[in-house]
Amino acid sequence: MRVTRLSSRGLGGAGLLVLVAGVLLAAGCSSSAKSSVSAAGGTATVLERSTKIGTVLTDSTGLTLYTFASDAAGATTSACTGSCATAWPPLTATGTPTAGSGVPGTLATIGGGQVTWNGHPLYRWMGDKAPGDTTGDGVNGFHVAVAGAGATTATTAAAGSHY
Repeated sequence: MRVTRLSSRGLGGAGLLVLVAGVLLAAGCSSSAKSSVSAAGGTATVLERSTKIGTVLTDSTGLTLYTFASDAAGATTSACTGSCATAWPPLTATGTPTAGSGVPGTLATIGGGQVTWNGHPLYRWMGDKAPGDTTGDGVNGFHVAVAGAGATTATTAAAGSHY
């Protein structure tokens, strides 16, 4: 029985390069999958941002946050699940959420670590691509979480949900 030993010499330059690239790609994929689940340290930060519709709440990357009319104030779980949660990913934290300078109200978490603002669960909208986008306002009962003096929830009363 002959045993063939695999070495860097046996692979040749191109073979070794392919092997190293494959290992790095696999490591990068598993690492990025984990980091996309939670932010640094698992702590969510809520900030304010000026947009064409006024000052709104955003996540740490500047993407607009929304509330959902089907969520009762003070709810302990989200009414947005399944395909709804795919289109409207919840803002989550594994630690205590943090309010940026000037953010009014109270932040907390409910089931699954979803961040709430004044008792209203917060969501992002898959249609918003850049900081300051507010394309989800009024879609399927979701409204921009408006910051500012006396603000407690969405921009307008919702007309219901299609989820």
